[in-house]
Amino acid sequence: MLKFFKNNKLIVVFCAIIVFIALIGLSIRSSTQSPPEQFIGDTVSTGQRIISYPVNFVAGEIGNFFNSGDTKDNKAKIKQLEAENEQLKADNKKYKKELNIKDISKYEPISSTVIARNPDQWMNTVIIDKGAKSGIQNNMAVMTSQGLVGRVTKVNQFSAQVDLISTNARTGKLSVNIQHGDKKVFGLIDRYDSKKQELIISEVNNKNKISAGDKVVTSGLGDQLPSNLYVGEVTQVENDQYGLAKELRVKTAADLGDLNHVYIAKRDPKTLPDDESRDE
Repeated sequence: MLKFFKNNKLIVVFCAIIVFIALIGLSIRSSTQSPPEQFIGDTVSTGQRIISYPVNFVAGEIGNFFNSGDTKDNKAKIKQLEAENEQLKADNKKYKKELNIKDISKYEPISSTVIARNPDQWMNTVIIDKGAKSGIQNNMAVMTSQGLVGRVTKVNQFSAQVDLISTNARTGKLSVNIQHGDKKVFGLIDRYDSKKQELIISEVNNKNKISAGDKVVTSGLGDQLPSNLYVGEVTQVENDQYGLAKELRVKTAADLGDLNHVYIAKRDPKTLPDDESRDE
């Protein structure tokens, strides 16, 4: 027998191949597999995995190589769109604020641009691009959509000078009302604290109740400015050095250090009907 196998190696190998193929055929037709069939199936599948893994890996890497450019471009486009969307939201918010000027709409506001500002007078005056030709007159109120910023003090044909409410060179103190609940307390803006960037209202009667967060508006008394124009908010209340009166600190609603577009109340408040000029 041993001699037979030695002399007929080719025949033995051939028969083994036939048996191997037959077992594979049986494993395909049968839903249940015997241990030899399972062994053969595992062997075949392992070989397939060994061969297919590098093929799939290479194919995948090639696909990624060709698609990577598109993916990077898409990510860049998405980031760009997100940035543009955020900018549009910010611009929309800004323009909505700029258009929200209903508090002064009855004064026929004139839109104007700040064209000059002296560095050593930064918190005192600004120059705007509207003058007498546009109907600008002395003592008209000037504001942004956030609140009052000052009043016109000098008018040229095509420009005008505006004294800010933060100026310490003002000849007449600006009269205001501090709104505490349903009550209004009269006060005068005395000066501007440039270090803390706050207005100071002094000599307020100690009997009056005032709290941080109270709103400050123009009173319309003692000057030509319309009443109820928003000035700012009380940030601190303290007694003066003698303890006889209150001193208030007010944060301006408008950013006086960064002024670009402003509005001028063209209509004289004295010409308004009583129901319009009356405190709201």
